[in-house]
Amino acid sequence: MLRWLLCALLPLLFACAPIERPTDVAQCTSHPGQQQLLAGNWLQQADVWQLRQSALLEFGAKKIPLEGLLQLDIARHKARLVAMNEMGLVLFDLELDEQGQQLHRALPQLQQQPGFAVGVAASLRQMFLQPRPQASDHLQQRSTDQRIWRLLPGGSLGFVFSCDGELQETRQQADDTNWRVRYTDYQNFAGQRIPQQIVFNDYRHGVKLSLWLREVERNNE
Repeated sequence: MLRWLLCALLPLLFACAPIERPTDVAQCTSHPGQQQLLAGNWLQQADVWQLRQSALLEFGAKKIPLEGLLQLDIARHKARLVAMNEMGLVLFDLELDEQGQQLHRALPQLQQQPGFAVGVAASLRQMFLQPRPQASDHLQQRSTDQRIWRLLPGGSLGFVFSCDGELQETRQQADDTNWRVRYTDYQNFAGQRIPQQIVFNDYRHGVKLSLWLREVERNNE
């Protein structure tokens, strides 16, 4: 659903593609247990984060840079994103939870696009809110990582963790969905390790959304 968003934003933005850094793959000398993986997953903690991000939205040869301020309330399963262009113009202000979304404001050309809020909220929901690994899922231990997975109609949903127990990937491929989220470059913030780069790929619609965290603040009060 993000395809038409590119067309709507192109007159307001210009392209800029950051360089992606390669990552090393290490062999696991030990494997955390499934309960330990779930307990240590940063997206399953009772935390509230303020995340200032740079983003790049891609479709085909089109690239759109964005800036955003995301309030991520994991404890309440809510998020709110204020997205801007590189000049500081607010493009939209969107709040969402696991069931729905509310568009507080948006540029007129975005408001006129059918399904705008639903499409953006669905991508953010898959990146930050749901689905989540569960204790009832299957555990597969591999030489370089661990995978927690469950069957879906026509496919499966999987969560890949590093040797150290950090969430690296969420992957869903089924009858009506085909998407992946990658979480890389983990850093320490206020006693919690969180990824500095998050990349979402919607393979059905040929859309890629990359996020780079620029400022991180933990606010659990």
